[in-house]
Amino acid sequence: MKKNTFFWSLFISILIVTVSSCKKDPIETEPVAEEEEETVEITDPFYSVLDEDSTLDDYWDVFVADAIRSGKADPGTGRVISLFFGTEPDFASGVTSDHAGRAYNICDDDTVSFEIIKSFWEDFSVVQRLYTFYHEAGHARYKYRHPCESFECTSTPEDYPIMWLSVLPGNTPLEDFIEDKDKFFKRNWEGIRYFNCEDL
Repeated sequence: MKKNTFFWSLFISILIVTVSSCKKDPIETEPVAEEEEETVEITDPFYSVLDEDSTLDDYWDVFVADAIRSGKADPGTGRVISLFFGTEPDFASGVTSDHAGRAYNICDDDTVSFEIIKSFWEDFSVVQRLYTFYHEAGHARYKYRHPCESFECTSTPEDYPIMWLSVLPGNTPLEDFIEDKDKFFKRNWEGIRYFNCEDL
């Protein structure tokens, strides 16, 4: 009987050891962190002075400083500056849904005068405001024309220079503006042309 008990004890011990050794160790895994969508905020110290409360005069100050740092000897200082908000698009005067402003007295070398449609401006991001402001300043200060007028345009360019449109999509990145404004100050983009003030 003792022999039987001994064998049964031995058998059960071997069985337990065998079962235990066959049992797989759980694989420890690192908890997988959910990937968060990374939002990269593009900042440029030069333009960081502008926010949703900045005035047209604030944008003019940035424009003048930007022109100077881009090598322009006369960005418009010494001229009579008249920047103002229009209340509604004046479609009869040539302002369309693609243009959020209008320049005046383009051929008068003593002034820089343009308006921005307030309802557009209020809905714009800072980047859209920069495009619009530089577009109108391009007319008023540098006598830039659009690469083509709406009735002349047969195709759209690969990229949109500042003088193409004054209304850009809201998600246009600041890098696009910086690239375009560099071309703007260098007078270097596809379809560049000027108002002819000699015949006036």
